[in-house]
Amino acid sequence: MISVCIATYNGSKYIKEQLQSILKQLGEEDEIIISDDGSTDDTVNIIRGMSDNRIRVVNHTKDASYKNLSVASFLFASYNFENAIMHARGNIIYLSDQDDVWAPDRIEKTLPLMENNDLVMCNFSLIDENSTKVLEKYLSKDPAGKTLFWNLWKIPFRGCCMTIKREVLLQSMPLPPQCVCHDIWIGTYLVHKGYKYTFINEPLHYYRSHTTNVSPVVGKSPNSLWFKLAYRLRYLIQVFTHKSLVQ
Repeated sequence: MISVCIATYNGSKYIKEQLQSILKQLGEEDEIIISDDGSTDDTVNIIRGMSDNRIRVVNHTKDASYKNLSVASFLFASYNFENAIMHARGNIIYLSDQDDVWAPDRIEKTLPLMENNDLVMCNFSLIDENSTKVLEKYLSKDPAGKTLFWNLWKIPFRGCCMTIKREVLLQSMPLPPQCVCHDIWIGTYLVHKGYKYTFINEPLHYYRSHTTNVSPVVGKSPNSLWFKLAYRLRYLIQVFTHKSLVQ
Protein backbone atom coordinates (compact mmCIF):
# COMPACT_ATOMS: atom_id res chain seq x y z
CA MET A 1 0.00 0.00 0.00
CA ILE A 2 1.19 3.48 -0.91
CA SER A 3 0.70 6.55 1.26
CA VAL A 4 1.36 10.00 -0.21
CA CYS A 5 1.93 12.53 2.58
CA ILE A 6 1.21 16.19 1.83
CA ALA A 7 1.46 19.20 4.14
CA THR A 8 -0.86 22.04 3.16
CA TYR A 9 -1.25 25.66 4.15
CA ASN A 10 -3.12 28.12 1.96
CA GLY A 11 -2.34 26.10 -1.14
CA SER A 12 -5.61 26.57 -3.00
CA LYS A 13 -3.98 27.84 -6.20
CA TYR A 14 -2.22 24.61 -7.12
CA ILE A 15 -3.47 21.81 -4.86
CA LYS A 16 -6.05 20.41 -7.29
CA GLU A 17 -3.56 20.08 -10.15
CA GLN A 18 -1.11 18.36 -7.82
CA LEU A 19 -3.68 15.91 -6.49
CA GLN A 20 -4.91 15.06 -9.97
CA SER A 21 -1.37 14.20 -11.07
CA ILE A 22 -1.00 11.86 -8.08
CA LEU A 23 -4.42 10.20 -8.03
CA LYS A 24 -4.01 8.99 -11.62
CA GLN A 25 -1.14 6.80 -10.44
CA LEU A 26 -2.63 5.34 -7.26
CA GLY A 27 -4.52 2.10 -6.80
CA GLU A 28 -7.86 1.82 -5.03
CA GLU A 29 -6.19 0.68 -1.80
CA ASP A 30 -3.66 3.51 -1.72
CA GLU A 31 -4.12 6.79 0.14
CA ILE A 32 -3.20 10.47 0.26
CA ILE A 33 -2.79 11.87 3.75
CA ILE A 34 -3.09 15.65 3.83
CA SER A 35 -2.14 17.46 7.02
CA ASP A 36 -3.52 20.98 6.95
CA ASP A 37 -1.94 23.69 9.09
CA GLY A 38 -5.04 25.83 9.53
CA SER A 39 -5.49 27.14 5.99
CA THR A 40 -7.59 30.29 5.75
CA ASP A 41 -8.24 30.02 2.00
CA ASP A 42 -10.18 27.36 0.05
CA THR A 43 -7.52 24.66 0.26
CA VAL A 44 -9.54 22.20 2.36
CA ASN A 45 -12.79 22.91 0.48
CA ILE A 46 -11.07 22.18 -2.84
CA ILE A 47 -9.63 18.93 -1.49
CA ARG A 48 -12.96 17.76 -0.10
CA GLY A 49 -14.69 18.84 -3.29
CA MET A 50 -12.68 16.29 -5.26
CA SER A 51 -14.74 13.59 -3.48
CA ASP A 52 -12.11 10.89 -3.65
CA ASN A 53 -12.20 8.41 -0.77
CA ARG A 54 -8.46 7.82 -1.12
CA ILE A 55 -7.85 11.31 0.26
CA ARG A 56 -7.86 11.80 4.03
CA VAL A 57 -7.46 15.23 5.62
CA VAL A 58 -6.10 15.57 9.16
CA ASN A 59 -5.69 18.79 11.07
CA HIS A 60 -2.46 20.09 12.53
CA THR A 61 -1.98 22.94 15.00
CA LYS A 62 1.09 25.12 14.67
CA ASP A 63 3.41 25.48 17.64
CA ALA A 64 2.86 29.14 18.55
CA SER A 65 6.28 29.34 20.22
CA TYR A 66 7.92 29.23 16.75
CA LYS A 67 5.98 32.22 15.42
CA ASN A 68 8.65 34.86 15.90
CA LEU A 69 11.64 32.79 14.82
CA SER A 70 13.35 33.59 11.52
CA VAL A 71 12.89 29.97 10.44
CA ALA A 72 9.22 29.80 11.47
CA SER A 73 7.88 28.87 8.02
CA PHE A 74 10.38 25.98 7.79
CA LEU A 75 9.47 24.71 11.25
CA PHE A 76 5.74 24.89 10.59
CA ALA A 77 6.14 22.90 7.36
CA SER A 78 8.37 20.27 8.99
CA TYR A 79 6.00 19.42 11.80
CA ASN A 80 3.01 19.57 9.48
CA PHE A 81 4.72 16.89 7.39
CA GLU A 82 5.50 14.89 10.51
CA ASN A 83 1.80 14.90 11.37
CA ALA A 84 0.93 13.56 7.92
CA ILE A 85 3.58 10.84 8.19
CA MET A 86 2.33 9.68 11.58
CA HIS A 87 -1.17 9.22 10.13
CA ALA A 88 0.01 7.22 7.12
CA ARG A 89 -0.81 3.51 6.92
CA GLY A 90 1.05 2.46 3.78
CA ASN A 91 4.30 0.50 3.76
CA ILE A 92 5.69 2.81 1.04
CA ILE A 93 5.53 6.56 1.63
CA TYR A 94 5.92 9.35 -0.89
CA LEU A 95 6.39 12.91 0.37
CA SER A 96 4.74 15.61 -1.70
CA ASP A 97 4.54 19.40 -1.69
CA GLN A 98 1.18 21.09 -2.22
CA ASP A 99 2.12 23.11 -5.29
CA ASP A 100 4.13 20.80 -7.55
CA VAL A 101 3.12 18.22 -10.17
CA TRP A 102 4.14 14.57 -10.52
CA ALA A 103 5.40 13.11 -13.77
CA PRO A 104 2.81 10.58 -15.02
CA ASP A 105 5.18 7.62 -14.59
CA ARG A 106 6.69 8.55 -11.24
CA ILE A 107 5.26 5.63 -9.27
CA GLU A 108 5.79 3.22 -12.15
CA LYS A 109 9.52 4.00 -12.19
CA THR A 110 10.19 4.40 -8.46
CA LEU A 111 8.10 1.69 -6.81
CA PRO A 112 10.07 -1.29 -8.25
CA LEU A 113 13.28 0.18 -6.81
CA MET A 114 11.83 -0.02 -3.31
CA GLU A 115 12.28 -3.80 -3.35
CA ASN A 116 16.03 -3.34 -2.83
CA ASN A 117 16.19 0.17 -1.35
CA ASP A 118 14.93 2.01 1.71
CA LEU A 119 15.08 5.51 0.24
CA VAL A 120 14.79 6.55 -3.40
CA MET A 121 15.13 10.14 -4.60
CA CYS A 122 14.45 11.25 -8.16
CA ASN A 123 15.67 14.18 -10.21
CA PHE A 124 13.21 16.96 -11.08
CA SER A 125 12.29 19.52 -13.71
CA LEU A 126 11.36 23.12 -12.98
CA ILE A 127 8.01 24.61 -13.95
CA ASP A 128 6.73 28.14 -13.51
CA GLU A 129 3.48 29.46 -12.05
CA ASN A 130 1.66 28.53 -15.26
CA SER A 131 2.97 24.93 -15.26
CA THR A 132 5.30 25.68 -18.17
CA LYS A 133 8.55 23.75 -18.03
CA VAL A 134 11.51 26.11 -17.70
CA LEU A 135 14.28 23.58 -17.00
CA GLU A 136 14.30 19.93 -18.07
CA LYS A 137 16.73 18.55 -15.51
CA TYR A 138 17.76 20.43 -12.38
CA LEU A 139 20.40 18.04 -11.01
CA SER A 140 23.34 16.82 -13.10
CA LYS A 141 24.08 13.93 -10.75
CA ASP A 142 23.21 12.47 -7.36
CA PRO A 143 23.58 15.40 -4.93
CA ALA A 144 23.95 13.23 -1.83
CA GLY A 145 27.35 12.29 -0.49
CA LYS A 146 28.70 9.42 1.55
CA THR A 147 29.93 11.55 4.44
CA LEU A 148 27.84 13.20 7.11
CA PHE A 149 29.70 16.50 6.69
CA TRP A 150 28.93 16.64 2.95
CA ASN A 151 25.21 16.07 3.48
CA LEU A 152 25.00 18.61 6.28
CA TRP A 153 26.81 21.24 4.25
CA LYS A 154 25.27 20.65 0.81
CA ILE A 155 21.72 19.88 2.06
CA PRO A 156 21.02 17.56 -0.90
CA PHE A 157 17.75 15.90 0.10
CA ARG A 158 14.43 17.11 -1.29
CA GLY A 159 11.36 15.62 0.32
CA CYS A 160 9.12 16.19 -2.69
CA CYS A 161 11.34 13.79 -4.67
CA MET A 162 11.63 11.10 -2.00
CA THR A 163 10.09 7.63 -1.64
CA ILE A 164 10.71 5.83 1.65
CA LYS A 165 9.81 2.55 3.32
CA ARG A 166 7.50 3.37 6.20
CA GLU A 167 9.27 1.15 8.74
CA VAL A 168 12.56 2.90 7.94
CA LEU A 169 11.07 6.40 7.87
CA LEU A 170 9.64 5.92 11.34
CA GLN A 171 13.17 5.30 12.64
CA SER A 172 13.86 9.01 12.05
CA MET A 173 10.76 10.05 14.00
CA PRO A 174 9.98 12.04 16.00
CA LEU A 175 11.73 14.99 14.45
CA PRO A 176 14.19 16.68 16.81
CA PRO A 177 13.15 19.93 18.53
CA GLN A 178 13.10 22.91 16.15
CA CYS A 179 13.91 20.75 13.13
CA VAL A 180 14.35 23.30 10.35
CA CYS A 181 13.55 20.97 7.45
CA HIS A 182 12.05 17.51 7.76
CA ASP A 183 13.50 16.23 4.48
CA ILE A 184 17.09 17.17 5.28
CA TRP A 185 16.79 15.48 8.65
CA ILE A 186 15.18 12.32 7.23
CA GLY A 187 17.60 11.95 4.32
CA THR A 188 20.71 12.64 6.38
CA TYR A 189 19.52 10.35 9.16
CA LEU A 190 18.77 7.39 6.88
CA VAL A 191 21.94 7.65 4.80
CA HIS A 192 24.11 8.15 7.89
CA LYS A 193 22.52 5.12 9.56
CA GLY A 194 23.38 2.95 6.58
CA TYR A 195 19.96 2.38 5.03
CA LYS A 196 19.97 1.60 1.32
CA TYR A 197 19.62 4.69 -0.86
CA THR A 198 19.55 5.25 -4.61
CA PHE A 199 19.09 8.22 -6.90
CA ILE A 200 17.16 8.28 -10.19
CA ASN A 201 18.72 10.76 -12.56
CA GLU A 202 15.57 10.93 -14.69
CA PRO A 203 13.27 13.82 -13.72
CA LEU A 204 10.05 12.32 -12.35
CA HIS A 205 8.82 15.41 -10.57
CA TYR A 206 7.93 18.93 -11.64
CA TYR A 207 8.98 21.46 -9.01
CA ARG A 208 7.04 24.70 -9.24
CA SER A 209 9.18 27.77 -8.69
CA HIS A 210 7.13 30.76 -7.56
CA THR A 211 7.21 33.65 -5.13
CA THR A 212 5.62 31.82 -2.19
CA ASN A 213 7.87 28.73 -2.05
CA VAL A 214 8.97 27.93 1.50
CA SER A 215 12.25 26.60 0.08
CA PRO A 216 13.27 28.47 -3.11
CA VAL A 217 15.26 26.36 -5.60
CA VAL A 218 16.30 28.89 -8.21
CA GLY A 219 17.41 32.49 -8.21
CA LYS A 220 19.22 34.38 -5.50
CA SER A 221 18.43 33.11 -2.05
CA PRO A 222 16.81 35.70 0.24
CA ASN A 223 18.68 34.19 3.18
CA SER A 224 21.85 35.84 4.50
CA LEU A 225 25.17 34.06 4.86
CA TRP A 226 24.67 34.12 8.61
CA PHE A 227 21.29 32.43 8.22
CA LYS A 228 22.81 29.70 6.05
CA LEU A 229 25.62 29.06 8.53
CA ALA A 230 23.25 29.08 11.51
CA TYR A 231 20.92 26.76 9.60
CA ARG A 232 23.68 24.19 9.10
CA LEU A 233 25.03 24.59 12.62
CA ARG A 234 21.57 23.81 13.99
CA TYR A 235 21.54 20.54 12.04
CA LEU A 236 25.04 19.66 13.15
CA ILE A 237 24.01 20.07 16.79
CA GLN A 238 20.84 18.05 16.26
CA VAL A 239 22.75 15.23 14.60
CA PHE A 240 25.35 14.92 17.35
CA THR A 241 22.88 15.29 20.21
CA HIS A 242 20.38 12.81 18.82
CA LYS A 243 20.96 9.62 20.80
CA SER A 244 20.20 7.18 18.01
CA LEU A 245 22.66 8.91 15.68
CA VAL A 246 25.63 9.06 18.02
CA GLN A 247 25.32 5.53 19.35
